[in-house]
Amino acid sequence: MKLATLLNSRLILVTGKGGTGKTSISAAIGSMSAARGLRTLIVEVDNFHPSLTRLFGTEPVYAPRAVSDKLFICNLTWMSALKDWLKSTVKSRRVTKLILDNRMATVFLDATPGAREIVILSKIISLMDDFDQVVVDLPASGHALGILRVPRTATRLMRSGPVREKAEQILEVFREKTTALAIIGLPEEMVVNETLELWEKIHREVPELQAPKIFLNRSSPPSLTPDEITLLDRLEAAMKDVPEAAELLQAGRWEEELETATADALMRLEEAMHDGVITFPRLGALGGFDRGPAKVVMQMSKALSRQQLKEDR
Repeated sequence: MKLATLLNSRLILVTGKGGTGKTSISAAIGSMSAARGLRTLIVEVDNFHPSLTRLFGTEPVYAPRAVSDKLFICNLTWMSALKDWLKSTVKSRRVTKLILDNRMATVFLDATPGAREIVILSKIISLMDDFDQVVVDLPASGHALGILRVPRTATRLMRSGPVREKAEQILEVFREKTTALAIIGLPEEMVVNETLELWEKIHREVPELQAPKIFLNRSSPPSLTPDEITLLDRLEAAMKDVPEAAELLQAGRWEEELETATADALMRLEEAMHDGVITFPRLGALGGFDRGPAKVVMQMSKALSRQQLKEDR
């Protein structure tokens, strides 16, 4: 998948191992789309402590909330989504109210396998009617897979009814060429393993989704020349007992290890995916941030713009 294809998609599903920066990259994609004039919504999924708050300075709530021109955020909580689901599915307001007011009924719905996932995904699909692009910051890998595979399971288990109808609608959107999947990874062996395993499982269990775009966050592009690495070796041999040199040598070796890890991760990911990998530098290591995470998102958006220009050339 080309980067331009992902950035122009109407629905972008973002996941990855926890701690890889998927929320920041979701925010960067959304911010870039809004800057291009698209009415854009970034969605968190039933997050008790919304992560988008620290990025935009505004807490996302159930209803989309504007954070800048053309850019909106929201947090799709289960009970609010359930109310919308019932109102759209059960035509009688009186029956809907009876269900919502009955604690046993809501507990039953909450415990019904797949109900939460179908309701949340249905709400996401409905939001596409009001926005040019919807970017979904899904939960971490395993939980995200659990959400994405429910509609297919529902169509196998249910012959008819509103749940099957909604599941079929969701799968139809998944099949669209304007639906894209992004998986966020890090240049670490365990994270690369999980990234590749996640795509294998999604490909097997949710075949409606096309191959994802992989983002390698906190990467270290080559900066040390062979001569500089040789110099590090000579300095280490000559000055290993000099305390003043220890910090310099440690920094050099650390950079060398990070660059090697990045090169190894890129080789494995590109070999397995047969597609270019989008890399982001270790932005938090650059220093000088006066707006913290918000500044990182801004830098990521600019990095995406540069990547797209490079791809276009």
